[in-house]
Amino acid sequence: MRESLRHWGTVLFAVSLGAAVLTGCGSDGPDTVEATFTMPRTYEQLDLASPEATVDEFISAFVRRDYVTAALILHPDTQRTMAAAIAAGDLSGLVTSGLEAAVVARIAVEQGGDHVLEAGRVFEIAMEEAMANGGFHVDLASGADGLTLRSSDQFTAVVDGILATNGNDVVFELAPTTDGRWRIRSVRLANGLPSQIPFSGTPSVMAPERRIESTDVWRSTLPNSDPQELLQTVAALIGSGDHVSLYLLLDATAQQAVVDRLASEPDPNHGLVASQLDARLDMVGFAVDLAGLGAVPSDIMTTSLQVEPGEALTFLVPLGDDGLDVTLSRDSTGGWRLRRMVPIGDITAPSPFVIG
Repeated sequence: MRESLRHWGTVLFAVSLGAAVLTGCGSDGPDTVEATFTMPRTYEQLDLASPEATVDEFISAFVRRDYVTAALILHPDTQRTMAAAIAAGDLSGLVTSGLEAAVVARIAVEQGGDHVLEAGRVFEIAMEEAMANGGFHVDLASGADGLTLRSSDQFTAVVDGILATNGNDVVFELAPTTDGRWRIRSVRLANGLPSQIPFSGTPSVMAPERRIESTDVWRSTLPNSDPQELLQTVAALIGSGDHVSLYLLLDATAQQAVVDRLASEPDPNHGLVASQLDARLDMVGFAVDLAGLGAVPSDIMTTSLQVEPGEALTFLVPLGDDGLDVTLSRDSTGGWRLRRMVPIGDITAPSPFVIG
C-alpha cells in the first residue's frame, strides 16, 4: 500500500529518474519532472506501528483529502467486508442515507470510465461526495482532538477522540495485521454499531456543505499529460517502489486485468487491489528493468495529439538493444493511462505486465 501526490516532463526516463525526482525537487526548469512533482509516500512509510500513530495517519489522510491512503489504512477484514457490501449495492457503511443517492449517481457516471469501480475507488468517490456536500457518518475532515488510547492488547485496540468539526465523541477500533502493523477496523460515534463498517453512527450535528473541488489530490495529480510524461511517471514510480500510484495510472482495462489476476490470491494484509498489486511487486519486483528506457518517438508524440479520449495508441519505446511494446489510452480528462508494457515480441506476456 501507499500514499499522496503531483505533475512533470523530459526526454530520457529511467529508474535513475526516479532517484532524481526523489532528490532534486528544487529545480525550476520547465522541462524537468523535479519542478512540479512530489513523490508520494509509500505505504511502508506510513507510521502504523501503534494504534495512536495509525489513527493519526488516518485522520491526517482525511484532512488532506487523501482518501486513497485512508482506504489503505483500513484493516483488510474491513476492506473485504466493505467490498462485499459495495458489490451488493449497500453504501450504508460509507455515508449517511441522505447522500447515498448522490454517490450512486456518481458511480453510474463513472461506470465504464477511467477507473475500475472496485472498493478502493468507490470509497474515494463516497468520501469526495461527503466532503463536498455533507454526509459523513464520522466527519474527520477537520481532524480530531483529545485522542486517548482506551485499551490495547495483541489482538485489538480502542482509541477515543473528539471531532473538531462538531464536538461529537468518536471511537476508533483497530487490530494488527500479520505484518505487525495496526489498521482501522471501524470508526463510530457513540450511537454507532461496531458491526457496521467502516463508519457508523448518526451525527447530532451534520457536517457542513463545503463544495470543495477535488483537484489537488493524489490520484488527479500524477503527471500524465502526454505519452512521454506518463512513461516518465511510470518509470519513476516503479523505481521508487510506489506500485499503488502505478495502479492508479493504469487505464480501466489494465486495472481490470490486475483485478482478475489477483482475485484468486488473497493477501492476509491487504484487501484492496492497489495494495495487493503493491505487495506483490514489492516481493517479486517489476518484470522489466527500465534502466536505459528511451524517448517516445517523435512521430508517436505527433500522432498522440489526434487521439481522442477513450482511444488507445500502441508503439515501440527503445530499451537498450531491444524495446518495449507499449499501449496507452487517453482518459476522459485528456490525460494518458498505461494499458500494457511488455518486451517487444513477447505476445504471451499478460496485460498490463507480468506481476509474478
